Amino acid sequence: MTAVPTRFAGRPAPDAADAAALVLAAAAGLTDGDGAVADDPGGWRDAAVRAALVEAGERGDDDALRALADGYGGLLLVVPERVAGRVRLVPCGAGERRRRGAFATPPRLAATLARHALPPTAAQPGPVPRVVDPACGPGALLRAAFSRLVGLGVTARAAFGALHGVDADPVAVELCRAALAADARAAGLGVSAGDLAGLTGRIVVGDALLGPSAGLDWPAAFPQVLAVPGAEPEPVTGWRGGFDAVVLNPPWERLKVAVRDWAGSPPRLLREERARAARAVRQDGRHPLVGAGEVNAYLPFLETSWRLLAPSGRAAAVVPAGVVSDRSSARLLGGLLEADALESVHVLAPEAAVFDGVSSRVGSAVVVFRCGPHAGHAGGTGHAGGAGHAGGAGRAVRRLRAPRGASAAIGLSDPDADPGPRAWRVDAATVALVNPNTRTVPAFGSAAEARLVAGVHRRVPVLVRRGPDGAVVDDPWRLRLVTPLHMTRDARWFASSPGVGLLPLWEAKHAGLLDHRGGGRPRPRYWVPEELVRSRFAGLVERGWLAGYRNVTTASSARTLLPCALPVVGVGNSLPLICAPRLPLLLAALASLPVDHLARCRHAGPNLNFFKLEQVPVPPPAAYDAPAPWDPSTTVERWVLERFARAVAWAPELSGLAAELGLLGVTVPVPLAPAAPGVRALAFADLDAAHAVLLGLDRAELERVLSTFEELRARELSASGRFVTAERVLGAYDRLRAGAADGQ
Repeated sequence: MTAVPTRFAGRPAPDAADAAALVLAAAAGLTDGDGAVADDPGGWRDAAVRAALVEAGERGDDDALRALADGYGGLLLVVPERVAGRVRLVPCGAGERRRRGAFATPPRLAATLARHALPPTAAQPGPVPRVVDPACGPGALLRAAFSRLVGLGVTARAAFGALHGVDADPVAVELCRAALAADARAAGLGVSAGDLAGLTGRIVVGDALLGPSAGLDWPAAFPQVLAVPGAEPEPVTGWRGGFDAVVLNPPWERLKVAVRDWAGSPPRLLREERARAARAVRQDGRHPLVGAGEVNAYLPFLETSWRLLAPSGRAAAVVPAGVVSDRSSARLLGGLLEADALESVHVLAPEAAVFDGVSSRVGSAVVVFRCGPHAGHAGGTGHAGGAGHAGGAGRAVRRLRAPRGASAAIGLSDPDADPGPRAWRVDAATVALVNPNTRTVPAFGSAAEARLVAGVHRRVPVLVRRGPDGAVVDDPWRLRLVTPLHMTRDARWFASSPGVGLLPLWEAKHAGLLDHRGGGRPRPRYWVPEELVRSRFAGLVERGWLAGYRNVTTASSARTLLPCALPVVGVGNSLPLICAPRLPLLLAALASLPVDHLARCRHAGPNLNFFKLEQVPVPPPAAYDAPAPWDPSTTVERWVLERFARAVAWAPELSGLAAELGLLGVTVPVPLAPAAPGVRALAFADLDAAHAVLLGLDRAELERVLSTFEELRARELSASGRFVTAERVLGAYDRLRAGAADGQ
């Protein structure tokens, strides 16, 4: 969260390399007496940053001050080292940077957050909106907020006086104060000693998540904002008042220690410090919506930001994309929707990394709140407006208003652009309908897609429905999800070559769609004892074959849900196992494109977890027992299983599945070998079309479903100039509908 160059800079701010040069020069001039301790290179680096900051201030070099703030994240990746009397900066890993959460917000994104938190109405006559960043770091978002306020016509002095910030890193706080003062001078404000003293009282060191005993006492730190006499108390914290605007880019780290970040040797007290913080978040009562399980810091920061808001305040944050699909965020988003406080949640496209040093696979989302929690919303049906100063000096005026819901959009390439048809409205009722177990926000690509999926959910049950306590309340398929061998915990059993009494270990990378040999790796890497497989998968192996699906996938892949039949082998945890009495029929359903689409609508991140699969609507077994609408001479089950038998990539080791299908009267290829590609493709098209009918999709809706498989379409267009799969599926659908019409 390093500083963003503002429009007040007279010339381009120096880059991170300049910051390193400034710190290197300062480090060379420090002695042990100045804090450069030989056995504490991190302390030496921090002392050098502070020394460089003082030197730049004494020279009146505001560009250097900005450079130090902008480059802070990169500076945490190095430490000074003295060799043969000379000092140099050497890499030290990402541990300290991750610990302090120092990842620079790109300038455009920082400006976007400031615009969301400070709309044009912020410049209306009256008190200037009071802004806070609870994880301010070196000041990126506060500087963007300052620029936004001045751009709206607020005087530089008033805008400067409206800024508040908190960070647990004292070095970052000093950089933040210095960079803000530099921006104020560039805006024409003669920053006096009094101004700087006031800034010191408003940009403070403290842990924003922990209470007064271990962190920051918010009302004591900012009494004019959070201890306002007569203001309505925030329901959970009791804070009276609130900020008008919150801007936030919190740390995205779990409150635990990952030794890989520290080359196996984390700081001695860090593990205890993180464990204490996690306990406090879970037990202090200030985070009732996120304070459970393994805590990721961004969630309690997000909840804190909401509770800091005045009744009519606004907040904007950039957080991991998992906020829309992770179970850990469900209660918070549910609370925001019930309170009608969530204005928008827009997930950015993953094409490029948003933050320097962070993989593009770590998706990002911009979340905006439209109000604070003060005003007692009942089940999301009420809304509180503010009266008097937006900071809460007056008691909120309550008025009934229909819930507005939130704008949700997935895959936006530009956080400033109007999402247009990609946006859809989400509310508590939609979440409960589409994700009844987890209550997470689904990931629709458009409003039309949202209507389509909601319609399916009204007609078709999910695979497994659970109650509020997690107990199963509806399980039409009698589905059993089985965790396979764990690639880390069970590694002691793995052999690197085959041998007597050993079975191959299958992983996701070996498997494809109804093809256990269809992945990118042709041969197993490991073998495991057969007796371990039989004991671990007892009951499943008695069937003579196994079934699983690849859970390592993304919603932007050609296919997201990839089930397959397996021989009796060892199976790694990237290929979760499934079991049901009518397992071949269930595999046929899961292999269809319409069901795949329904799975990817609740999927974000790299893993298609059990809890996501359970919420996918699939026609219940009874739907397959009826005569086929397009061919009344047979049942839906028999018709589907005949196509399933043609779609499976057969091999001799799948004789158990072949025998089971034979008992059901379904003919399988002899010998057991994959059918010709064209035969398999037509069989898949029939399965896709049949499940579109069973799910109640009309032709236009099926076309829309097929259009969402953009990667599959791109591959086929590149290979043949046509979207062949769509042509086959729509042709099969037309034949089934024509058959159904003839049958009537």
